[in-house]
Amino acid sequence: MIVGKLVDLYRYKGIAKNIDTAIDYILNNDLMALPKGKTVVDGDNVYINRDTYVARPLEECFFENHENYIDIQIVLKGVEVIGYTHISNPTLKVKVPYNPEKDVTKYEIPTTPDTIYIPVSEGFALVYTEDVHLAKCKANDEIVEKVVVKVKIEK
Repeated sequence: MIVGKLVDLYRYKGIAKNIDTAIDYILNNDLMALPKGKTVVDGDNVYINRDTYVARPLEECFFENHENYIDIQIVLKGVEVIGYTHISNPTLKVKVPYNPEKDVTKYEIPTTPDTIYIPVSEGFALVYTEDVHLAKCKANDEIVEKVVVKVKIEK
């Protein structure tokens, strides 16, 4: 998982064509102006989910990972906590098995030193398939404005 400020996202161009498409769109469009819900950028290769919410307490959150899409989670306004552990963490326990329609496996929250929590404010987390992550977790009671850019893995 790569975490940073949005102004530095350009550094990750060149990894893959679909990531480049996503980064170009992010850097050249007003993401706050996107309507709530799904915006298609490049068919099923790159699309964006836009949302507004108050983040949840940790006990209401869950860890997840994806098999076919990379996430670029972008907090546009407010702050939320994003959790991370690697898929190899031996304490991971599947809570909900892989759902191919939603491209997600959900896990119980692991409690090991290998699990980290990062507050993200006006920044991004680029999340690969091996990055088991938690999102929408409460840092405070502010409203969070966020987009999640779904980037299809090129196989």
